[in-house]
Amino acid sequence: MVIRAMVPLLAGLLLVTAWAGAAEGSASAAVAVCGHSSAQPTLRQGSTGEDTVEAQCELNLATKASRYTPIGADGSFGPATEARVRVFQQCAGLGVDGVVGPNTWAALNTWAAHPHKCATTGTATTAQAVVCGHSTSQPTLKQGATGADVKEAQCRLDLAMDATHYPPLTIDGNFGGGTQGRVEDFQRCANLNADGELGPNTWAKLADWSSRNLYCAPPRPAGYAIDGIDTAKYQHPGGAPINWAAVKASGVEIATIKATRGTNVTDEFLATDLPAAHNAGLDVAPYHYYTGSAPNTGGDQADRFIAAVRATGYTGKRPGDLPPIFDFERMDDGTGRCPVYGTVADVKSWLNKVQAAFGRTPIIYTQKSFLDDCYGSTTAFGGYPMQLADYRRSISAPPVPNGSSTWLMWQYTDAAVPDGLQAPSTADVFNGTQADLDRLANR
Repeated sequence: MVIRAMVPLLAGLLLVTAWAGAAEGSASAAVAVCGHSSAQPTLRQGSTGEDTVEAQCELNLATKASRYTPIGADGSFGPATEARVRVFQQCAGLGVDGVVGPNTWAALNTWAAHPHKCATTGTATTAQAVVCGHSTSQPTLKQGATGADVKEAQCRLDLAMDATHYPPLTIDGNFGGGTQGRVEDFQRCANLNADGELGPNTWAKLADWSSRNLYCAPPRPAGYAIDGIDTAKYQHPGGAPINWAAVKASGVEIATIKATRGTNVTDEFLATDLPAAHNAGLDVAPYHYYTGSAPNTGGDQADRFIAAVRATGYTGKRPGDLPPIFDFERMDDGTGRCPVYGTVADVKSWLNKVQAAFGRTPIIYTQKSFLDDCYGSTTAFGGYPMQLADYRRSISAPPVPNGSSTWLMWQYTDAAVPDGLQAPSTADVFNGTQADLDRLANR
């Protein structure tokens, strides 16, 4: 398998601009995020009907990321709904009046489809039986199913999964591959058989988790205090920028940023991402994806990498500069083959040239199984720091390649969406203390 493969933006991630500071006027781009209604009239205490259900459902999606227990999406705008509107308005920087007018609708559309975190954190309250408002029948569902029951399932999956790691599904009533994959994610979280079908046991867990202050997040390895993310063009859906200041504020300290691939590709966002991440205070490391599709190209690949990262201001010696990273894995042509012409000698050509250029021993991104399968369990890279990819939930540390005694970073998930990103990225933990990281980053 290709370890650092493209991580696509999940279908249906809706991005709607919310103009929080403007005077209440006509809301644009009204969206039925929950699948009930896109009419979005002004609502207040006493309002009823599908528009109120839509508002209540969107409020639940928009505030659960901040640990607010969902309210009842029953189509009756009472005191509990007004209280949650006020919470949301404060979160979104709107005038707090408890009325869902055009600006509140616009902000709800944005926050429900791409949840943010409030400055304040909610507390657990009584779980509600009706939080999405589509259906209570809960029949067995599988790929190909359609209708209100599927909408209910999609909405509850969005409420049950940590939105900072699992971007919300589109609530469209069509049980496709994306919905099946998300069901499997939930089943693994809930220790159920991950068959991708919504049967009685999965419905019972899903109804429970989505109705209260509980949701699934990929298990972050315990015992490691420092977080990192890995980015490339795939974290820029539609050309959207990364807000590196927000990434830093979310607690991420390390950014490994794709620089080049092979002899002829420079990532289109390298020139902006690496300086911006560095300026935001993250420790940065550019990485190169090695291609062994032609013989004896390691030196040429190194030349392209060196020129590309120097152009961004990276020297390897600035405060905040981590060592460069060599991405060494199976071919990314969809075959999963070992690099056809990749040899230990060719890899060493890249490593030696880059080390000479920057005066830093490169980090190797790889996986033990790859080196075992493709390079005969070689010990040739035992002297290099390792960034190891392993997404298994059953391990407490990644297995290290032969010749290595430890690892530096562990890429443990491909479904991280910290604040500042609009598409999932891979994420890492650092095997060391803050002092260790500071030394490695010239601080």
